[in-house]
Amino acid sequence: MPSSRYFSEHFDMSNTATHQGPTSRVPHTYTDFEGDRQFATTLARGLELLRCFSPQQPLLSNRDLAQRMQLPRPTISRLVYTLVCMGHLAQDADSGKYRLGPAVLSLGFPLLETFPVRQRARAGMLELAQTVGGTVAIAIRDRLDMVCIEVVRSSVRAGHPIDIGRTYPMCGTAVGRAYLAACSPQERQGLLNQIQVKAPLQWERHRERLLQSLAAFPSTGFCISVGEVYADVQAVAVPLGRQERGELAAINVSFQRRSLNERWLKDVVAPKLVALARQLH
Repeated sequence: MPSSRYFSEHFDMSNTATHQGPTSRVPHTYTDFEGDRQFATTLARGLELLRCFSPQQPLLSNRDLAQRMQLPRPTISRLVYTLVCMGHLAQDADSGKYRLGPAVLSLGFPLLETFPVRQRARAGMLELAQTVGGTVAIAIRDRLDMVCIEVVRSSVRAGHPIDIGRTYPMCGTAVGRAYLAACSPQERQGLLNQIQVKAPLQWERHRERLLQSLAAFPSTGFCISVGEVYADVQAVAVPLGRQERGELAAINVSFQRRSLNERWLKDVVAPKLVALARQLH
């Protein structure tokens, strides 16, 4: 349960909003649903609040959350209080800030268990990772990002850790491009339109290489990304097709802190990854 420190900090009404003007009822990332009477705005706000936490910023205060959510602090206070009571948030004893609670982790496990491809793929993923000296991951789409559902690495975690649950931008990564390549033309165009509108900076940055990769896919069967999201990361990815739940998945092998070599990715690594993907279909 929230401590007395919670109440003294979070129900101070001296600063009731983070900005002037009317507050949208829906999270700012879901403005398409403004006015939709079927859209549960309180539920959406609570879930979006949980998304504010990241490995880079695992601890956030009420003020931090209000700024990120673009909501008044009393509204954030009620959301935080409820999420703490439910175990989705926990209060840090030293700073008084909040971190994700164990209930968030328990929500993800049933989902992961619905992807049998994770178990089928592990042996082949490990063999490939050890053969090429990289990290092999399977990912599915989360809105306009890709989220890893299985990861096997050949060595200890490197500077840009890849792990289950980590998300990466769709248009800048090889695995995102492989996902887009596997979509139907209508699905793909719809996602590209969303990226242009909702992630314009990403679209501007990655548009040229993204479209080149998609254009080359029918003849190559794979997609690549070389130094685009992180300057020292290169990767190649292949679609895995639709899984038992109906979601499209893609498999990716990436390398960090080694000389960028697009030709090596295409000629040496890609054929091995394509062969593994065929085994998993």
